[in-house]
Amino acid sequence: MKRVHPFSAALAVTLVLLTGATSGPAYARSTPKYASGLPWSDGGFFEHSAAKASAFAQWRGAPVDNITAYTSRATWNQQLNDWWAGTVPSSFKPARDDFILSVPLWTDDGQAGTDQQWQELGRKISAVDPDGLVRLGWEMNCCFSHATDAQKWRKQFSRAVTQLRTSAPRLQIVFNPNEGGAQNGTTPAIEKLYVKGKVDIIALDSYDWWKPFTTASNINSHFTKKYGWNYWYKFARDRGLPFALAEFSVSSASSASGGDNPKFFDVTYRWLQQKAKSDPGSIRFVSLFNESAPYCECALSATQNRKAAGKYKSLIARAQKN
Repeated sequence: MKRVHPFSAALAVTLVLLTGATSGPAYARSTPKYASGLPWSDGGFFEHSAAKASAFAQWRGAPVDNITAYTSRATWNQQLNDWWAGTVPSSFKPARDDFILSVPLWTDDGQAGTDQQWQELGRKISAVDPDGLVRLGWEMNCCFSHATDAQKWRKQFSRAVTQLRTSAPRLQIVFNPNEGGAQNGTTPAIEKLYVKGKVDIIALDSYDWWKPFTTASNINSHFTKKYGWNYWYKFARDRGLPFALAEFSVSSASSASGGDNPKFFDVTYRWLQQKAKSDPGSIRFVSLFNESAPYCECALSATQNRKAAGKYKSLIARAQKN
């Protein structure tokens, strides 16, 4: 299944606060050992192909710690089809690695799902990874979101979490906005969609897109603006939760991006490493959106986005050594 990702308004990171310390509480979990050798779970979306995930791991010289997938969202009947269970490679170990499933709160036909349907979905996710991650209602501030009524959205989010955990109590719930402000008529106060006690991880989706990560000023704006990288990192830490980059990459198909831009990965991994060093365990996972389709051109390889790919590969190797 192709995951169509409409890029939306501004996305981001910061040089000015790159070395700033967090004011949030320490995250009370021991940092596990990841197969990649990085201090966080580092993997990606590989077009729902186990073979592509394995090939990417071989190319970058490090195993992938997580696999991101998306349900079919047209109807609940389609959403309950667990074809996505076959997207993890043979090297995947549930006790060590992360399966990350992106699940809408309402299917495209507007259905909220019955309690039984949510419980069945929980069982199917748990069959792949008992403590798998669920990006529930991801990118709620843009794109296909139904978050036009904050109270209605929060009620559905809470209900979905309760039912998922009824059948799969170890699932980890990810609250995952897109970088930047509200779009498409969604509620402008994005933070009000967060439901205390129902979330395990705060994540952000961000691409090398308007403004592109090509100048110090542009880069700084991504980190420092409201609803940018530092905002959501602090939001997570203030609540004792870890942070994640749930989708990120260059986006060469867009003229509003930096194209084949190695600087995007240089800045991204520098920021991640600084946060992980100053607050161990605060970065939970990082998931590259490795999509080769023409609408995106986000993939990295020896032939795709070669400059960015070379930088990314060298950064992974360097992070392993550190």
